[in-house]
Amino acid sequence: MIFNLDFTISTFLGTFPYAIRHHAVSPASGASVSYPGAGQYGGHGFNRFPAGLGTPIDRPTQLTDHRVLITTIVFFTAYGVYGAPSSEESRSTEATDADTPEQLGRRLGFELKQVHVFFRHGQRTPADTYPNDPYVNFTFEPYDWGQLTNYGKHSVFEQIGFYLRDRYGRFVGETYRAKNVHVQTTGVPRTQMSMQLVLAGLFPPEGTPLQWNRRLNWQPIPYFSEPLNQDTLLLVRVSCPRYTETVKESFQLPEIQNLMNANQQLYENLTSITGLTIANPDDVQSLFSTLKAESEFGLKLPPWTKAYYPDKLLPLTKKSYALNVYTDEMKRLKGGPFLRKTLNEWEALIANPTGTHKKIFLYAGHDSTVVNILSAFKVWDENVLPDYGVMGVLELYRDNSNGKYAVTVSQKQLGQRLQRLTIPGCTSMCPLDKLKTILKNTIPTDWKKDCVAKDPDTVEPPPSGP
Repeated sequence: MIFNLDFTISTFLGTFPYAIRHHAVSPASGASVSYPGAGQYGGHGFNRFPAGLGTPIDRPTQLTDHRVLITTIVFFTAYGVYGAPSSEESRSTEATDADTPEQLGRRLGFELKQVHVFFRHGQRTPADTYPNDPYVNFTFEPYDWGQLTNYGKHSVFEQIGFYLRDRYGRFVGETYRAKNVHVQTTGVPRTQMSMQLVLAGLFPPEGTPLQWNRRLNWQPIPYFSEPLNQDTLLLVRVSCPRYTETVKESFQLPEIQNLMNANQQLYENLTSITGLTIANPDDVQSLFSTLKAESEFGLKLPPWTKAYYPDKLLPLTKKSYALNVYTDEMKRLKGGPFLRKTLNEWEALIANPTGTHKKIFLYAGHDSTVVNILSAFKVWDENVLPDYGVMGVLELYRDNSNGKYAVTVSQKQLGQRLQRLTIPGCTSMCPLDKLKTILKNTIPTDWKKDCVAKDPDTVEPPPSGP
């Protein structure tokens, strides 16, 4: 039996986060306090709640005897029964969900070289409505329509910002350095606000040379955005007539025709009830998102929704995202620009490993951003809902035994652990050369040329959303 002690102890501790890792003792009262998000972040010794940004209730202030005893028993029992893994056994093991970059370095001999993170903004108020919506004239004070809620702010600040600090703090550094970080959002306020909150959690200035105000543990960090209708990377809303053609062509495929026919009665019922034309899964997704946002805001949904929301609308909502990038050509047109840019960054680093390169790239976008990119990597699961804060992670590693490079692709939902995704035909630690071969049909070489319509009379619909 191959046994990995480092993985087992980390897994054991992760199984009992409150009793062992995140069971804090209040200095004032001696009472035990648990925090709902505790145990989700494998830390590197950084304070997950820097002063001025939150309450450090899940930072242990006293290590109790039973935790030391349990950890010691696990440690010596494991070594006594199984022994330490050999280097050969370790090298044969793939990257797992629980592996941190440091663990991959120790266990497999890989060194993290660059990280790309892209995520959906936090919870928002409704961005769309329908004619018969009882809240069509609601103002959603104090936020307005389509804006980040306080809950959304808190969740991305803690569960993305703190998480990234825990996972990549040693790699990127505790101190913000412009040369190490690239930050980009779509031209939408909720993604820009989400990114600012993530950066606040990732780079609190307290205790660094950049601390500038003892009363405010925050620092300004610049981000880049393209104008919404000129977006070429995260929404890809620039003109691409060929994509319009591919959507029409995909709806002629037998399996999609069957899907449409099977749900025709549902479309007609929803159209009659809502006053909104519901003709395809995208329309269903828009309605689902409105009802979800209204419900999460605390509004009582109209009685008719009980027969439809969420159960009858959810499958088509999930399917709608996959249909937007259904073929390899569609994946190349929508997710390909990000894939091409990322490959360019990796290739530049490999060509000049001692040069100055960004260590981490951070992107804030939308549900379609995450789906389109992971679909271009051929790893998106169409049974998953890309909920608020869903995150994709690309890590580039160097194999120190032979100097070759490999990539891991991962996904994380808020409140859940990081999940390794495996590109079809590869391993979870996918050699870069093999990755490029597998994804050759979704990597654009001349995107503008790819976007030229076959029919010169093709008319693109006006941009919609996000």
